[in-house]
Amino acid sequence: MPTLKRIYNIMRYGVGPRARERKHARKEDLRKAKFESELWKRDDDLVQRQYGSYEEYVEHQSGKLEKIIHRLKETEADDFTEFKQRFENCTPLSEVRSVLCLGARLGTEVRALHALGYFAIGIDLNPGSDNPYVLPGDFHHLVFPDASVDAIYTNAMDHVFDLERVLAEIRRLLRPKGLFVVDLLGGYEEGFLPGEYESTHWKDMDSFVGKIRDTGGFTPEGVRDLGQHRRDHWHQVIFRKPE
Repeated sequence: MPTLKRIYNIMRYGVGPRARERKHARKEDLRKAKFESELWKRDDDLVQRQYGSYEEYVEHQSGKLEKIIHRLKETEADDFTEFKQRFENCTPLSEVRSVLCLGARLGTEVRALHALGYFAIGIDLNPGSDNPYVLPGDFHHLVFPDASVDAIYTNAMDHVFDLERVLAEIRRLLRPKGLFVVDLLGGYEEGFLPGEYESTHWKDMDSFVGKIRDTGGFTPEGVRDLGQHRRDHWHQVIFRKPE
């Protein structure tokens, strides 16, 4: 039995591939309108969503899981395969044993790292209930000791509230010569516009890589084109903490 939402979408967009195209185009138009509104504050090569307070940011980001958990469950097997391939083909990771994953949601990337033999754990503002792979945590205020992990991975830099603070925490936790592995989408001038839950975005990927380098004090060691995963095109950037 079709849900009311499904019936509404059929009435509005029709059925078949053309319907999906119309629905996607509508979503992109809404994204563009919001992105061009006063909701986003522009600062050099970065844009940031305007929140009334840090607490408002935390509440907003914590609410995302409830809206997307059904989709994460549907794509979990495919996402696991994708993460495993990304990590398996990331040559610098062969140097390390322990990996902390930031913004890990249900922990699919953590499971992929386990399957490859790494000691790994994730943190997220809202990892859901009874999640054995991800601890409740905030990447602005990490509880782990200095120089305690070999590598840190994230694909959630677009959910940062305070970039300088997050990069300082990552640098603090990494051991000397530790790796910071970042999966990134293109910037707003490269065709990707932030949606309902992104809180930070960048003009283009090169400018953001430079921002991480200069603000965090990391050395970029390479960029890998990960290709298309569903609607999004990803790149993986490897940074190293100095000795």
